[in-house]
Amino acid sequence: MHALKNKFACLADLPSMPVLLMETLQQLGVNQDPMALADKIAQDTSMTVRILRIANSPFYGMSREIGSLREAIVLLGLNRIRDMLMGICFSKMLQVRHKNFNYNQFWHHSIAVAECSRQLSYCTGISPDFAYTAGLLHDIGRLVIVLLFPDEYSQIIKAFESPQAETERRLLGFDNVEIGGQAAQYWNLPVAIQEAIEQHETTPRPISGSNAVRSLGLLVYTANFLITQTERSDPLVIARDGVYAANLPGAGAAFDDHESIQPALAILNVSIDQAMHCANSGRQFADQVVTLF
Repeated sequence: MHALKNKFACLADLPSMPVLLMETLQQLGVNQDPMALADKIAQDTSMTVRILRIANSPFYGMSREIGSLREAIVLLGLNRIRDMLMGICFSKMLQVRHKNFNYNQFWHHSIAVAECSRQLSYCTGISPDFAYTAGLLHDIGRLVIVLLFPDEYSQIIKAFESPQAETERRLLGFDNVEIGGQAAQYWNLPVAIQEAIEQHETTPRPISGSNAVRSLGLLVYTANFLITQTERSDPLVIARDGVYAANLPGAGAAFDDHESIQPALAILNVSIDQAMHCANSGRQFADQVVTLF
């Protein structure tokens, strides 16, 4: 275990957040001038190209090619462009190379949970912007551990202990959920997103009536559960070039563990059918865009 006066002093070694990303996060849930954002993004040619590649991906099914950021915002909406921006920024900012860590798989899962969270938010009244961002970053603590503690991460993986969080606590003094929440605080992310990261593995208790709280943390917990279950029942095929595709193109994923997720779905007032739809949308979105990030 690291003998640190402050066990999270290591966060000072994390890369700084780009100014554009900071400004975008500050605008979550706020009416923003879409053309002003387009002009800021346009100053980064690489970012512009990536966003346009995603906007023209088959997922959106545009009848014609989108040729500019302003056109993309008009056709897809400001929130969608903001989602793309955050996904690209975080994936570029936290690039990890580790023999025991599958970077593409990590972002495939994160993007799928983000989109599933967004879809679920429409059923619950929770902000879609916050839902997508919290879903995208729910596992950021795992990436932080790989980035800052590569040797310990190798030990964690080789331990084959379940749950993995216990091995993390034994070797590091904290687990991925805890350091993920602290990293979000270090980057000054909105408090609701910090809390969602910290709560995304907390199993809800069956409660009813006015005590049922539809929190962002519960929403991301549900999305993460759904995506994880569909990944297990409909595993991804990894091609040589790292591209991901479902075993059966167009086939919907399914999950078996209905009972475990029922308390969360009851609080969110989401049916099994709705949950399945959200999970499939999340997987399909990630299949289309993960290699474009």
